[in-house]
Amino acid sequence: MPHRRGLPRYWTQLSIHQNVIDPPLSTRVTALRKERTPPGEAAPSAPFFIVGAFRSGSTLLRMMLSSHSRLTIPPETWYLIPLVRQFPIDRPLHPAEIESVVSTMTTHYRWPDMKLDAREFRRRVSLLTEPYLRDLPEVVYRSFLDARGKVRWADKSPPYIEIVPELARMYPGARFIHLFRDGRDVTKSFHATGWAGSRWLHDSTRQWTRALEWHWRWVRSEFRDLILPVRYEQLVLETEPTLREICRFVGEEFESQMLAWGRIVDDELFPREVPYHGKLKQRMGAEGVARWMHELSARETFVCESFMGSHLRRLGYPLRYSSPLWRPAFGLTRLGCTTLLPAYDSAARFRRRLLSPLRST
Repeated sequence: MPHRRGLPRYWTQLSIHQNVIDPPLSTRVTALRKERTPPGEAAPSAPFFIVGAFRSGSTLLRMMLSSHSRLTIPPETWYLIPLVRQFPIDRPLHPAEIESVVSTMTTHYRWPDMKLDAREFRRRVSLLTEPYLRDLPEVVYRSFLDARGKVRWADKSPPYIEIVPELARMYPGARFIHLFRDGRDVTKSFHATGWAGSRWLHDSTRQWTRALEWHWRWVRSEFRDLILPVRYEQLVLETEPTLREICRFVGEEFESQMLAWGRIVDDELFPREVPYHGKLKQRMGAEGVARWMHELSARETFVCESFMGSHLRRLGYPLRYSSPLWRPAFGLTRLGCTTLLPAYDSAARFRRRLLSPLRST
């Protein structure tokens, strides 16, 4: 295939494990067809959620899917996590609960990205009759549908991998796309952002391993058939077949304009996202896969594989340090990173506090 020309041997090894985490899509689609659609709801109109770890390519997938004539995907919301943990899902909300939900949403630091005035949001909520929890966030989603002239919304908030059961209850018929990427690439990218939780390289592995731990939990549960795992590497190197697969899973027809996502980036990307997505308009090839091979040092790769090795192996990603002889050293590395480095940080903070009065005099 032309698009495979020049790919690292890594991709050949990885392709052998394509179905290592899930059965083929045809098996899953057959299972989905056997499900009963809730009365009054058409499965193709139910929302879907893009979940996983940060820096796994979810914004790229959001741009591709937002290029579809029927679909709109707002910026990351995040507030559904506190909502589903604090409020009932299966009954109408009481007035005090409605007020609390509105406050939780409109005071969230992500709220400005929703481009909906808080007073207007309250007004629209006041028009709802005996609303359920799902109805309040849907006011926001529908504002995006109206603005874009679309008919179906989806959500791209990676941390929602934690609340798959709650979202499945809130939105019957919902589907989940777990986009995952080689954890070493994710770690390098996350560490470079300077976000909270990325102080040390090993800290930056945690959000990837945590997302995988949630994934393994859900695929062993009754939610298994609601989740489609998609490799970032597959999305980049086999874009059209992968998008066709995703469209079949969520009940949409593939549209060729989804391959021209670059034309909507300026309209869809919000200011807070711009510094982290400078290459979003570019069509990636082999250079976007396994970047860790030339961007991570041997030491950094060893640290990553010490913390992520079992998950990488389970997903079929080839390890640089694959010999079992390395495992004792992996254990020592984990111990050192989780005990000595925090102690170093604590000592450094204590030293700064001691020296601060002296510097001010």
